[in-house]
Amino acid sequence: MGLETSLTSKIWNPFDGTTYVNTDQIEFDYSTLGFTPSSGDSYKSTSGDVFKVYIDGVRIYRTDDATYASGTGFLEDGNTTTTLNGVSATWSDTSNTVWTIDTANQNIIVDKGEILATALYKVAASSGIYSSAAGNSDITFSSSTIIEVRRASQNESSPSVDFSNASILTEQDLDNSSLNVFHMAQQAIVTAELALPYNRGTSVYEAYQPGTSTKKRITQVAAPTANDDAVTKTYLEDTWLTSADKTNSATVAGISANVTTVAGISANVTAVAGDATDIGVVAGKATEIGLLGTADTVADMVLLGTTDCVADMALLGTADCVADMALLGTADCVADMNTLATSDIVADLNTLATSDIVDDLAILGDSAIVTNLATVSTNVASVNTAATNIANINTAVSNIATINDFAEKYRIASSAPGSNNDDGDLYYNTSDDQLNVYDGSAWGAIGLTQAQTQTEANNASVAMAIALG
Repeated sequence: MGLETSLTSKIWNPFDGTTYVNTDQIEFDYSTLGFTPSSGDSYKSTSGDVFKVYIDGVRIYRTDDATYASGTGFLEDGNTTTTLNGVSATWSDTSNTVWTIDTANQNIIVDKGEILATALYKVAASSGIYSSAAGNSDITFSSSTIIEVRRASQNESSPSVDFSNASILTEQDLDNSSLNVFHMAQQAIVTAELALPYNRGTSVYEAYQPGTSTKKRITQVAAPTANDDAVTKTYLEDTWLTSADKTNSATVAGISANVTTVAGISANVTAVAGDATDIGVVAGKATEIGLLGTADTVADMVLLGTTDCVADMALLGTADCVADMALLGTADCVADMNTLATSDIVADLNTLATSDIVDDLAILGDSAIVTNLATVSTNVASVNTAATNIANINTAVSNIATINDFAEKYRIASSAPGSNNDDGDLYYNTSDDQLNVYDGSAWGAIGLTQAQTQTEANNASVAMAIALG
């Protein structure tokens, strides 16, 4: 079948052995899976996604996957940090080279050699190369091997972005939050597509390979306990057939049709057995069931049975959605929603939704505006000082022409200005502490310098001392 692509994964089904790169590496292009590596961790996206790799359904963990293991939904069902793929193991029993990410080329590189060289995935000999792994992690590669790279949320129990009051709202944060929800929805869609489908035309569940009409077995069925439970091949043979019957082809042929029928409706039998208590409750509601047959109720049920409605209810019934609704039903969440429903809040939200406000928020979200606001935030002390002295600032603005005129007529410098000189201009020479005036053609000193004044004062003091004897 070759390479298959879904909303969340790339699958070699099967892996034909002709696509190795660098001797024994298998390459997957993930550019269509919506994965943008974060700057601090290339194995986790900006919206909280990670990749999961499977060889014939066996999860291939990396050593560094230990950092994500606390996220709900990251580990496979039944796995813990000390039990991986059904065996007692630690993260050191695998390595970070079993598969890697090439972010520059948007590729996942699955390394066959590295996988078979690790304790957790190598083929166990009859005596057990890795004894606790025997029969659980015996990874092999053949023409029928199926290899899957799947994008999934690292933690399904909480959003990837947590917005804070009074923080700067960025486009990237909004995009990441939206992608987190979008990718969770894609996971739910793929999960629903892989579930056992119900055929409304024939009123049976069908064990077909998704997207094909190829029939598949139903396995992992427990031994029956009630009359309507599904039965396994082993249970049927060991319970109803004697040793002679098992070897008597005529007997076996006589019941083969019944076995085939049971196998064809095993899902229905299992479903009925699981609902035995509910069926008893329904039997006690004969009156209510009679009411369900009224014209209005029938019309409502017809609406509920439409394809769109059934699809919506299927989505609502997924584990993630049920978990989300359970969170929405908590007392705190209900209280918050009641607060949001008050007339004042509704009015405020309606105001925020007007086109002018939306346009203003879009302008505020512009990267240049965000940068400017950050600058204002950094210089808030200076802004506050300006606000305190706003009266003086306004006075200065009102007299800006006079201020500019003064700045042109009086200057301070270490040497005489050589341009923009007008008759009557003044400049203070900082080298000899002398005030000068421009006579229209040259600068001339006015009065004595500070040093000259001091000298004259000293001379006068001496003269007076002499005069006074």
